[in-house]
Amino acid sequence: MKFIGYLFALIAVFFWSFNNIIAKEHATDLTPIEFAAGRWLVAAVILLPFTFKELWANRGYFKKRLLWIFSLGLSGIVLDNTLIYLAAETASATNIGILSILAPIFLALLSFFFLHKPITRKQVLGMLIAVFGVLIVITKGHLTDIRHLKIAVGDFWVIANAAFFALYSFLQFSKPKNISQTALLSATVWAGVIVLLPLLFIYTPLPVLRKLTLVDYSLFIYLGIFNSVLAYLFWNNALAKIGAVQTGIIYYLLPIFTMIEAAVVLKSEIHLNQIIGGLIVICGILLVTLQKPPKEASSLKKQA
Repeated sequence: MKFIGYLFALIAVFFWSFNNIIAKEHATDLTPIEFAAGRWLVAAVILLPFTFKELWANRGYFKKRLLWIFSLGLSGIVLDNTLIYLAAETASATNIGILSILAPIFLALLSFFFLHKPITRKQVLGMLIAVFGVLIVITKGHLTDIRHLKIAVGDFWVIANAAFFALYSFLQFSKPKNISQTALLSATVWAGVIVLLPLLFIYTPLPVLRKLTLVDYSLFIYLGIFNSVLAYLFWNNALAKIGAVQTGIIYYLLPIFTMIEAAVVLKSEIHLNQIIGGLIVICGILLVTLQKPPKEASSLKKQA
């Protein structure tokens, strides 16, 4: 049932939308590697009791596919999000918002070229409309400001982050039917943690780790449960149910959710231009989602 797929994608994006709110309201002086290692260690510990039996039963399969598992771990756990934390040190919030919308486009292109998944004209038009709406929301209607954006090192980290998130999502399509999404996520998370923990102890002195506050640990727990375990499970299931393009288009709701949450939690002002931009994003999403499955004859693949 496609409705379930869209609902799963919506829930995942809703959880991820709180990242900016958390960073502004609660984060202290945590480094990118501390953020990443903390949240994913919590996620790994939570997942293990529920998946250990299945992981052990399929240990032979996972051993044979170690390269794939570590590719998922590196792209989706170690690099994705960690690069955003790193980018935030030099890139502006506007630049991060604009460049992050490349992720669904990268995902659609990977699926088109490597999985031969057709992309219809309506889907392309819907993505372009959604991108335009996101730009209006982020720039508060002042689209001409884009011309004056200054390029920083962090901007390249954002682009890399978008590419790795797309790669992680793309690699999900290799999941065999006999392996559950929960078990695969658990294996992926542990592969990421195996890489993250040594990096944490290399770049963060032990005395600094001992100074972590209750707020820091609360952040790790929240991010580990909602933004890591639940969000990734919902996103991965959405990809399996409705595909890359249909799932990716829901990602454009992220800045809309963030805008609303900022108004409620941080008492930020919402401008008319942002409301208009949000409505344009929704129109783009509806154009992609409210259509029949693409036929080969009408797809870009046939036209190529």
